[in-house]
Amino acid sequence: MKKKTALIFGVTGQDGSYISKLLISKGYRVEGVSRGANVGNLKKLKIFNKIKINIIKKNNKNELIKVLKKNFNEIYFFAGNSSITESYINLEDSIDSHFEPIKIILNFINKQKTKKTKLLFAGSSEIFGHCKGKIRENSLQNPNNPYGLSKSLTFSLIKFYRERFNLPVCTAIFFNHESSLRKEKYVIKKIITNFKKIQNNKIKYFYLGNINIKRDWGWAPEYVFGCYKMLQIKKLEDLIIATGKTTSLKEIINYLFKKYKLNWKKYIKISSKNFRRNEIIESYADISRLKKILKWKPVFDYKKILDLMYKNHL
Repeated sequence: MKKKTALIFGVTGQDGSYISKLLISKGYRVEGVSRGANVGNLKKLKIFNKIKINIIKKNNKNELIKVLKKNFNEIYFFAGNSSITESYINLEDSIDSHFEPIKIILNFINKQKTKKTKLLFAGSSEIFGHCKGKIRENSLQNPNNPYGLSKSLTFSLIKFYRERFNLPVCTAIFFNHESSLRKEKYVIKKIITNFKKIQNNKIKYFYLGNINIKRDWGWAPEYVFGCYKMLQIKKLEDLIIATGKTTSLKEIINYLFKKYKLNWKKYIKISSKNFRRNEIIESYADISRLKKILKWKPVFDYKKILDLMYKNHL
């Protein structure tokens, strides 16, 4: 039986690495697209030698089309800028990093004559901005930062192609999701890393921004499994991937420090320099559509996630 094939954009990042591992375990032949050669995550997951990586510099259309002509069964797009802070600094690049390659991919799929490649784009809850009440797939999109704007524009482009040209393409609207593969610029990984340094007497304290923000925190390997399931259903649609439970950053900090019998107030200093511009204070996800369509939902809560990340579980 011929192996199914998948192309992963952002293959060296957290989500790209985890989806690659999942698909390889399911017998797929996996290729990746990356702008650089930092393959640390793939080596940690022991799959580096099982993936062909195509290095493509910044939306080079000819090189991208050459890879797409292999006519993969599935494409997962986890690439592009993932930092809200950096999206303010490089606004145009941030938008282009999602919108431009997706535009090329959609036009390629639209021109395929027989086999149509399935596409999943990793969206973000940032497309909704400040939203009162629970967020659903059809909630009003009102992004309040360039990163959210970029994700929203690309979401709309994909929806347009799916509905107007009947293409098998969709967006997974991710809420926050963490793992041991996260870079240390992300707040949960930053807290875990600095907490260990305090335990080992390497630092006395560290700085955070607004710890009253509330988010829906999930486990990345579970979320990419949700993405895989999204591409296996007959009629693709956009779905929120979240746990449906919201927790404040203060609760997370309190759980971690209390578990190891430390008082966080002695070790964490709040700095206004670490507050984000126009930061969303709290967000709540409605995952009823996810449960109905996929007959599945993520089950790891924030305590389980912190325990796994503390142990550096992969």
